[in-house]
Amino acid sequence: MVPRIACRGLSGQGIGRRAFLATTVAAGGVGLSLPTLLQSRAAAATASIPPDKIAGQLPRDTAVIQVWLGGGPTQFETYDPKPLAPSEYRGPFRPIDTRLPGVQFCETLPRHAQIADKLAILRSVYHNSGDHDAGMYFCVTGKATKNQPSTGSFAARIRGPNQPGLPPYVHLGFQPTTNLVFVPNFKASYLGGGVDPFYITDDPADQKFRVPNLQLADGVTLDRLGERRALLAHFDRLRNQADRTGAMGSMDQFGRAAFDMVTGAKAREAFDLNQESVATRERYGLHRWGQSCLLARRLVEAGVTFITVNLDPHSFTFDMHSGIEGGMKSAGPRMDSAIPSLIEDLYPRGLDRRVLVIVWGEFGRTPQVNSSGGRDHWGQVMSVAMSGGGLKVGQVIGSSNSKGEVPKDRPLTPYDVVATMYRHLGIDPSMAFNDHSGRPVPLLNEGTVIEELV
Repeated sequence: MVPRIACRGLSGQGIGRRAFLATTVAAGGVGLSLPTLLQSRAAAATASIPPDKIAGQLPRDTAVIQVWLGGGPTQFETYDPKPLAPSEYRGPFRPIDTRLPGVQFCETLPRHAQIADKLAILRSVYHNSGDHDAGMYFCVTGKATKNQPSTGSFAARIRGPNQPGLPPYVHLGFQPTTNLVFVPNFKASYLGGGVDPFYITDDPADQKFRVPNLQLADGVTLDRLGERRALLAHFDRLRNQADRTGAMGSMDQFGRAAFDMVTGAKAREAFDLNQESVATRERYGLHRWGQSCLLARRLVEAGVTFITVNLDPHSFTFDMHSGIEGGMKSAGPRMDSAIPSLIEDLYPRGLDRRVLVIVWGEFGRTPQVNSSGGRDHWGQVMSVAMSGGGLKVGQVIGSSNSKGEVPKDRPLTPYDVVATMYRHLGIDPSMAFNDHSGRPVPLLNEGTVIEELV
């Protein structure tokens, strides 16, 4: 039975004026008043961007779902099995046929095999680093150095949300604490905290799931919130009469936007998984990965522009240095219910051109199974799955050599994947923003659109 999940924080009895004014949203791990957060986002959005780069050029409805396989997934036990390699290379699993003639996946992903005609598999992506943090920033920032804005933050800065009343950039996954070295790679860096992701850290599969970023201060009811909105509007009008700069007028604007986001039906409905049928929720899987992918689909439908579904990097789920057989018997079924269900839903819902799905991690795994029955870090080659986005799917691009050690043909980099993603969003990767030192830095320094996909 599917547990009932509440989008909490929108009911209760009684609240004082100070408690109401303390209503906050957690953004980037820091409590900000929601009007202040919206102000910072607006300031970022109105900063100088060359008009010829954005005016009338950006599609207003495309979106990206990035499924991040934290820890570095094995290419052998997912999308690039090597059945003819020696046993110490091919690993403990057998290959299975897919819907694409001559293309095989690992037996850990039978539902992926059934939707292979809706996938584009890149088998020749590489970057030559075995460091978790380095591999991550290559992929999720498109840069070769640390402390760069994430691709999601750039999308939030340039595009904003597809619909008002929703955040432009959402991160579903772990609690973003500072003792995790790779956390900054998903954040905004010099773009400013206003385009950090809107973090959802609770487990959507848990019956206690809530969206703390949207909750009101304890005791607020929507009726009483309306009363206080009128009261605050009266106070703001009084302050405006004495404010010669007009700054308070803009505060009214952001206060209204805060009310719309917290109380509007659009955001609350988008986060409410109870609106999905039991059968749908079971199809995605009644676990964090499945319900996060389902929530991601609901959010892009509602108007969120960029979503990262982060599959538990705090436990390095795919970092299988030992026991890869047991590890994939655990991770494989969850991955194989969540991702295919998401992709299956794109096409009948008409989302296959509007929403691009990218499935990847920071690197691949070593070709030879080690003495502990695992595979170690390997940036020399990795596999990436893509779907939707109007791409030419139902194909495999590139290949690795017979032992899965390096690209054999059509070598690609993470920057090529990011360039293709920016194309889908209508973003010119040559656009530049000033870093902390005031130096203009383009979104991408290298990388080209993967022409076989478009």
